Amino acid sequence: MNNQIFISNLVVPIIIGVPDWERAIPQNLFIDLNIILKKNDAFNSDNLEDTIDYSSVIELIRSLATENKDILLESFGEKIASKILQNYPAQSLTLKISKKKIIADADFVGIILNRSI
Repeated sequence: MNNQIFISNLVVPIIIGVPDWERAIPQNLFIDLNIILKKNDAFNSDNLEDTIDYSSVIELIRSLATENKDILLESFGEKIASKILQNYPAQSLTLKISKKKIIADADFVGIILNRSI
């Protein structure tokens, strides 16, 4: 048995991308995150300390985006995944990061990372 928390369609402004034109101004990334919790205590205790605070995770992601020097979504995503697994009681996670209208024939492009400890 496992329980998860999720964040869906978080919009995060960032400067990222390979071509210079893409890094000229901030663009929005769309982030979906599922985290499998190490413990299931919060589902019985109703205590925030027994789970992961969504707002804290969002603050971490926004902070990493503000400080970002990476050009690839892959390396930026790896930083997010590593920080979450290091700093929160997470067993594993799936992180999806999408960029909108970067390629003419696709609405979104991006990455999906699956990580566990």
